[in-house]
Amino acid sequence: MTMIFLLGSLILLWLHLAGLTVTLGHWLPYPIARAAGVLGVTLVLCALEHFVGLGQIGWAWPLTSALALGALWLQKIECRSAAFKASERVFAAAFIYGLAWKFVLPSIYPTSERVTDLYFMQNYYPGDTLPPLDIWYPPHHFDFYYAFQHYGAALMGRLFNWQPGFAYNIAFVLVMALSLSLAWDFASRFISRKAPRLLLIAALALGGTGITPIMHLVADPNPATPPDWVANDFMWGSARFIGNYELRIKDQGTTLGRALFPPLTEANKPTPDFETREIPMENFGYQFYLGDFHPPLGSYFLLFLALALIAWLEAPAIAGAVALSPRLGQALLAGTVPVMLITNTWIFPFSAVLLLSWIGWRYQQKNPPDWTAIIGGGLLSALLVYPYLSGLANQAINTPIYPVRWMDHTPVLRFIAFLWPMLVLLVLALLEKRARPLALMLVIAFGAMLVISEFIYVQDPSGGKFIRTNTTMKWWGWMYSGALLTLGTMALASQRKVTRWIAYASLALTCTYAWDTANYLMSTGKADAGHLEGSRSFLNDPPMRDMVGYLKNAPRGVLLENWYGDAYTNQTLVALFSNQISMQGWPNHVSLWHGAPRDVWMQSDKTKAFYHGTFPEALDWLALNHVRYIAWTRAEAGMGLPAWQNINTAIGSQYSWHPFYADGGSQVGLWIKK
Repeated sequence: MTMIFLLGSLILLWLHLAGLTVTLGHWLPYPIARAAGVLGVTLVLCALEHFVGLGQIGWAWPLTSALALGALWLQKIECRSAAFKASERVFAAAFIYGLAWKFVLPSIYPTSERVTDLYFMQNYYPGDTLPPLDIWYPPHHFDFYYAFQHYGAALMGRLFNWQPGFAYNIAFVLVMALSLSLAWDFASRFISRKAPRLLLIAALALGGTGITPIMHLVADPNPATPPDWVANDFMWGSARFIGNYELRIKDQGTTLGRALFPPLTEANKPTPDFETREIPMENFGYQFYLGDFHPPLGSYFLLFLALALIAWLEAPAIAGAVALSPRLGQALLAGTVPVMLITNTWIFPFSAVLLLSWIGWRYQQKNPPDWTAIIGGGLLSALLVYPYLSGLANQAINTPIYPVRWMDHTPVLRFIAFLWPMLVLLVLALLEKRARPLALMLVIAFGAMLVISEFIYVQDPSGGKFIRTNTTMKWWGWMYSGALLTLGTMALASQRKVTRWIAYASLALTCTYAWDTANYLMSTGKADAGHLEGSRSFLNDPPMRDMVGYLKNAPRGVLLENWYGDAYTNQTLVALFSNQISMQGWPNHVSLWHGAPRDVWMQSDKTKAFYHGTFPEALDWLALNHVRYIAWTRAEAGMGLPAWQNINTAIGSQYSWHPFYADGGSQVGLWIKK
């Protein structure tokens, strides 16, 4: 039944996408039509729901399916066209690749940001007027600054009546597939042969960083480490080599590794308390391994959409292609910039740099842009984004921009080792400026971004060795992936054989990451394969599964769970997987996102006291926070029966105990408000 449901869900999704694509394909190339259609529908409904929440919309999918079928029937001639079929094949291949990752590794667990992304989505599931209730911090509103793509995923899940975890995994696959299909469209407008295009897409989807080809030459795996851990280390090591993975070279490095990247010594420290700076880069291909439905995915989608629009506007027309409206393309290009504000705010400045570079290049070519289209598209997008921005919390954290201090710069050799594919392609593309003038614009745009990223950073609450971590992690991966696509395309399309072969070699070397990827997929446990709801690993224990199943069918209310740590713990998973409201989410994250209110930590302390059975005012506290359910899980069973008895005695007058497991020494169950 699981596979039948998955197949039916994918057919339903494809039907809606195909209907949208073929309809908008009268004005836009099909890959752009698909992406722009998804973006446009999501943006309009997001703006609308800031004025009136649409509530439960699962009743609507038969109607929207009928509309999609009608669109395909009325435009059956277009559906039979070679261009439409080719576009669908590319999208299907990209979708299948992403689905393979999620099918094998679907679990949503509290490492990285999978749980927080699911939480972002579930705030939108009730369909309330936006901004909705914050289900990690009731009764406050969820008005975090870059959750637009999570709204889109929730909208899809609401329409098709999908469980949030299932919608999470399918949304991940969809956004990545849309991005890759746009990348293929960009490359296809300049490169006639299929093999170079496939290499380029492989470098994006399977490729690592500049350090990837020599990872196994500079560090040896720890012989005491299990094979799956070793495989995992090489996967994240390519993205987080500088300042993190390189630290192990002191003990596990090869002779070459210690020669290239000598460990920091006391004598070499610029200050006594200096630590090697962690300067990561999470490029597009790394996202498949990471598995998070985090804002970088949306920023890659908008990047590749903008680049596909530029290619459509500037590349020679494809023979036999239908003439389409370039004004609409320019309007959409300008419209991607405001949307970046609510998708991944960190990238907004570079999104503007890309647009301004294209405008400047148009003037240099004596072919000014259509300012009516640019202003109209940008203004319409900004108006649709405004309701979201107007609801943001006034207490949001301050993140000023500062110049990078000399001791925080990336060491030169590490900079080159990490980013050499981008640097090589910058040079190769620059050599193509006469044959393809657009190459000069792309070199200037991505070269300027790289320079900017080395001389300024965003000051977030992190400090010390993490001072540039968030900045480079978000900036470098975006510009690196954009440069590989655009500059790689210019080089692979060159008439010079030497330019093409250097580009082939550079891209192929990054694809050595495929070896680590295959090793990782073979070594990693796959007990949860096929369970795309994402909760199987957490609900493997029958009492936990029964508890969550009960809560899914119970009235919605506030659920209290124990404190296990300030972040990246199982706290809130019972509520998230049962579609309930957590009394408190991860304290560290909630505090950060809501401007560090003191009551977050006070509530955390009270939660600890409650679960230890030492909170004298427990009933008053539960009533004040409108707590309807209280979870007592396997983790709490380890606290001993006396703690459970103390709580039961203290709250028994107003809460009844509902057990899901019991033996002589432990209990698993819920206290439920009478």
